[in-house]
Amino acid sequence: MHDNIYDDNLSDAEMLAICQGMNSAVSETSALGQEVSAFSHHLWRQDLIEIERQLKSLAATETLLQSERVILPDEYGSDVVVLGPDALLNTLTTLYTVLVTVYQETEIGQHYRPSPYAQSFLWAFTSCAYLREAGFHQPPAINREVAEQTIVELNQRLTAWYQCLKHSSFTYARNRNRRNSRNNYQSLRQLIDALFACHSRLTVLRLDLGYTEVDGPYIDYQTAQYHREQLCKTFNKHELFDHMLGYAWKLEWQPKKGFHYHFLFFFHGHKVQEDIIQARRIGEMWARFITGSQGVYYNCNLNAKKNYHYNGLGHIDYHDFEKQRGLDHIARYLTKVDEYAAMLVTGHKFQTSPAPKVPEGPRPGRPRASDTEYHNYRSP
Repeated sequence: MHDNIYDDNLSDAEMLAICQGMNSAVSETSALGQEVSAFSHHLWRQDLIEIERQLKSLAATETLLQSERVILPDEYGSDVVVLGPDALLNTLTTLYTVLVTVYQETEIGQHYRPSPYAQSFLWAFTSCAYLREAGFHQPPAINREVAEQTIVELNQRLTAWYQCLKHSSFTYARNRNRRNSRNNYQSLRQLIDALFACHSRLTVLRLDLGYTEVDGPYIDYQTAQYHREQLCKTFNKHELFDHMLGYAWKLEWQPKKGFHYHFLFFFHGHKVQEDIIQARRIGEMWARFITGSQGVYYNCNLNAKKNYHYNGLGHIDYHDFEKQRGLDHIARYLTKVDEYAAMLVTGHKFQTSPAPKVPEGPRPGRPRASDTEYHNYRSP
């Protein structure tokens, strides 16, 4: 198991290399042995991530087309002209072609959630006749007057899009992930607080569950969801989880790893002692049995003291404020919404088990610190 497989940071170089082409059709073999052309969803996922990067880059520049650079004669001495080649015009054509294909021309879009950038771009450019002709056929040869009018229209649409991005409704939509992150954090904190209110010691495991580098990019969301559901079904019937008190999971997507899950498990601290071994056994269940050997796992409890500045894994007593602080750091990370998973998936990306009901009266274990002292460990 190589730790770099589970590097949580996505570098700029990786993002720039996500998609090198727009080829979306692959040859598959039917049950009758016939080769058929089918959409490759892993390629469409990569395309959408690259399109999102281009949209954000374009939005940051607010550039417009320059007619003297874009309008070129079709051939020497001819009154017929064409538009381009021009970097901005090429970008607009690519953005239009991919977004219209995914969200309007095919059923592919039903699997994905358009980002606020993509939605606003479609609002501004869907009815553009020139981009449709240039994107789905070839750039038309036109006279200079029509070319000038086309540049004016494209710039008007660009300006309208730039203005849309500054509107409060766009800002609200763009901050949806931030709001979801806050809600997710509150849910996980409620679970953690309730567990410590009921138990004086927890054993906390963190496992990153994903797929091999060979399989990962090709595993679709439905398959990853099925595997996660199969794992969750074992919680009620496998001896590994006899003393589990709660859990939380988060879905992420990265180009090399594809879809993968971050899991946080809470076990009864007096009944589960070997946290590293327990995490390894769960990871092996995922890798070998749940995913049919397509899966890999990273045992975050292994060398946790050395790997994490704030260690919140393993045994945590109610009064151990230092480890409580580490657990809060994990909770904050785990509840940050993955922007790319949010765009590529319409279903749940985060979930916790129900928080237990806190019993009335004295709580078990050693006498508790005051509530004020207990809450001081949390990160600002």
